[in-house]
Amino acid sequence: MTNPYGVADGGSPTPAPRWAPAPPPQWGPASTGSSTPVERRRRVSPKLAVAVAGPVVVVVALVAVLGLAWPGFLNKKVFDAAALQQGVLTVLRDDYQLDADLVACPSGRSVTVGSRFSCSAQVAGAPKTITVTVLSSDGRFEVGRPQ
Repeated sequence: MTNPYGVADGGSPTPAPRWAPAPPPQWGPASTGSSTPVERRRRVSPKLAVAVAGPVVVVVALVAVLGLAWPGFLNKKVFDAAALQQGVLTVLRDDYQLDADLVACPSGRSVTVGSRFSCSAQVAGAPKTITVTVLSSDGRFEVGRPQ
């Protein structure tokens, strides 16, 4: 009789059975032998990339150039408040021969031809309102008589 635990009645060991590990489980559809075509990723043609990217680059460059070079497109021209106040004070003293001081004009006023705004000043100790009219896009302005 043969001993299933490795030693036979005659004393010689029988070889142990060889077991192979089970294959890993397969997930997904069962393979039946017919292979489905593998999907290939579509590549973008270099000509198509240039045809799309070229106009975009041109438009961005055009906006950047116009924004920096053409006043009012992206960079808005405004008066320097201190220079504007000094200019109004100079006109009141030199042109109108008035005893004026303490001129205050609004800051951030845009240089738009034909626009008007008011500044305040002390003329002979009394508060007065002065109308300023923008004459040109380079910042020339006209100072009206105090009211």
